[in-house]
Amino acid sequence: MGINTDLKVQNLTKLYTLVLLRSKDSVTGYYILKRLGSDLGKTSSPTYIYDFLKKLKEKGYIEEITTKKNERSKGYRLTSLGSEFTDRIFSRFDNLIDVAIQSRLEICSSCGVRLYKDYYTEMINGKKLNFCCKHYAKAYKTSL
Repeated sequence: MGINTDLKVQNLTKLYTLVLLRSKDSVTGYYILKRLGSDLGKTSSPTYIYDFLKKLKEKGYIEEITTKKNERSKGYRLTSLGSEFTDRIFSRFDNLIDVAIQSRLEICSSCGVRLYKDYYTEMINGKKLNFCCKHYAKAYKTSL
């Protein structure tokens, strides 16, 4: 059995950096810092982010590119090896995410689909029921 030489991703900053790398064709360190602040309300030192990017690059998980806007600006994108790495990391977090989301799910009273956000709610026979849309609520009332 070989020694596991993968990078450790044990905090939200590193995980979200990988999410951002996975979600766009290329990102800059500055973009990562801005999104950490705007999306998570989290600040991180540029040194921390750029050190993590450097380690990802050393492992061959990302490559450095020049950005379209500014040829001096460094952008980073995942390599195929980096995509495999993020798949492994994300799969480790699947159970955690499932548990967090499961407690927030509702069920459509008409069709049984699981609902996460922005679902339709209506009082029917004194009970508050959730539906995936108003059309299924109407169909449910018709079936009573």
